[in-house]
Amino acid sequence: MELSEEQIARIAVNQFRLPGVDVVAQLTRHYPQGEHFAHSVGYMGRINEKELKSLDPVAYSGTHQIGKTGIERFYEDELHGEVGYEEVETNARGRVMRVLKRTDPEPGKDIVLTLDVKLQEAAEKALSGRRGAIVALDPRNGEVLAMVSQPSFDPNPFVTGISFKAYAELRDSIDRPLFNRVLRGLYPPGSTIKPAVAIAGLDGGVVTPASRVFDPGYYQLANVDHKYRNWNRSGDGWVDLDTAIMRSNDTYFYDLAHKLGIDRLSDYLGRFGIGRKVSLDMFEEAPGLMPDRQWKRLTRRQAWFPGETIILGIGQGYMQVTPLQLAQATALIANKGRWNRPRLAKAIGGQPPVDQDPIPNIVLRDPGDWARVTHGMEQVTQNARGTARKAFLGAPYRVAGKSGTAQVVAIRQGEKYDRSKIKERHRDHALFVGFAPAENPRIVISVMLENGEAGSGVAAPVLREVMDAWLLGPDGQLKPEIASSTDSGSTAREE
Repeated sequence: MELSEEQIARIAVNQFRLPGVDVVAQLTRHYPQGEHFAHSVGYMGRINEKELKSLDPVAYSGTHQIGKTGIERFYEDELHGEVGYEEVETNARGRVMRVLKRTDPEPGKDIVLTLDVKLQEAAEKALSGRRGAIVALDPRNGEVLAMVSQPSFDPNPFVTGISFKAYAELRDSIDRPLFNRVLRGLYPPGSTIKPAVAIAGLDGGVVTPASRVFDPGYYQLANVDHKYRNWNRSGDGWVDLDTAIMRSNDTYFYDLAHKLGIDRLSDYLGRFGIGRKVSLDMFEEAPGLMPDRQWKRLTRRQAWFPGETIILGIGQGYMQVTPLQLAQATALIANKGRWNRPRLAKAIGGQPPVDQDPIPNIVLRDPGDWARVTHGMEQVTQNARGTARKAFLGAPYRVAGKSGTAQVVAIRQGEKYDRSKIKERHRDHALFVGFAPAENPRIVISVMLENGEAGSGVAAPVLREVMDAWLLGPDGQLKPEIASSTDSGSTAREE
């Protein structure tokens, strides 16, 4: 139990009246940042009965706590250290007379995290209390610069034992503050997956940068009445790859996915980390889902249908991803296929963590395809017809980005989305991914706002705010170390 200073003093004064009673000080965790890093750092708590059965009783004889979530759990062995002990001689009353042998304890290792406090605060401010997630990576090394899942919670009550009432309020809240949306939230990626699909199409040889598809506002399979609608119901006319990414043209990507087929599409997106855990040291990460023929046979006992491939091309259907996976897939485009697994630990005991199970890099037949897709993503934010042009006006750096709006509930064939007829928690999710500066990426960000509805109009401004916080100095211009690594410091270019 916890004692106040006054209670400790009273026991000390009356020690002679309390034989066998002693006050013993124990170290305990305290998280000064409270809810700001609850989902990344995690927390320690009392060892429960199940954990006790699997733990070394000697190693944990000096503590009653163990890492439960986050970094605290993943690096429990490194943080715990080695227990020390003494062999002593006592009298009949148990008083220690002399120490016969002593083995000093070994402290746990210091772990330095990659998280940046100021960027974390900027990301939280950008979310403005809305339900959602933001994760920012350094594409050069996989370091996680910010990880925000809102709403959050204060981990400190869990250390010494949270009350049943307080825990029930957190557990039963409709907003799920205990749920780590960055690592465990599974969402349709929507159009944010289109750049990866474009890479698959180019490398798979089913399209070239000059290949064009005519968009009347919908796509149809031969001899099938069903129409797969483009978000722009009036259509964009003839569309090539660059325009398809810039305009987020669904018809182009329906056609591209159909030409690829589910087998190749699943294989390529798997290389981008879709349907697998991508992090180096995040215990709670969910693998997501990249569906294929075998998955459907095992789970649904049905054959795979062409229409299911088509909607995967725009990030709908069975596919489920986490915001972290979207950030990593985007980082792979920024890195031209080089895998740097996302990690929270910068150094463990003074040494950087080692990836014991590296994921193979994505090697394309024509490495120039990375630049072609990146150019289309730049047009999303730079071109006057780009879907997110408004959010990045005046930015002193170029952003390669992609918006996404993911359906939560299905809409009947021919119907239009009407927010007034849909419950707030059934409205579309808003997503945006991007990296900057486009010519020499220093940050990759994935934004997901639950039921935010518009990727370009809602999620893109959030990403812009976080990027500004990382790339710009107090004067509103690029920080010198970033400006020196970019092309001549030019701003927007429009084509």
